[in-house]
Amino acid sequence: MQHSRSARALAFARARRAAQDWSDPYRPQGKLYPAVCKQCGATEWQGRWRWDEPLPDLPRVVCPACERIRDGAPAHVVELTGELPPWWNEVRGILGRVESGEVLEHPLERIMKVEVGDDRVRVATTGVHIARRLTAALIRRFRHQLRLSFAADRTTVEWVEPRVRRG
Repeated sequence: MQHSRSARALAFARARRAAQDWSDPYRPQGKLYPAVCKQCGATEWQGRWRWDEPLPDLPRVVCPACERIRDGAPAHVVELTGELPPWWNEVRGILGRVESGEVLEHPLERIMKVEVGDDRVRVATTGVHIARRLTAALIRRFRHQLRLSFAADRTTVEWVEPRVRRG
């Protein structure tokens, strides 16, 4: 049992390191200026996007999250596979809670879309941090029933049959 915990910890460390080293091509480079997104209403000040009340004379731009949604280019995808149907309502609730909490603090971290297929669910996100938080929330709830695999652009969460401990 100790081996699987350490392997999981190493996988999370790799994912966290990849998120830190990740550069977003949708983030503007160069001089920072105050602006407001003309689609979602988020305001940018000194490089940080917030849900502040915009001043009337701020220039109107499209924020990186709205650009990603418009282009259909997710920053990360969380893919849910395996024995998901019995847990689907609970998983949907977890996705909603994590997104609502994350969007309040970080307007650029959003769920773009949730695609439900026969054997998998794809959750496309506008940022890597919300994807990591979604995965962490699922692990907290379904700890011993999951198998994880991380890649640069996707995290796969697979529901597996929990092993029975022999006493």
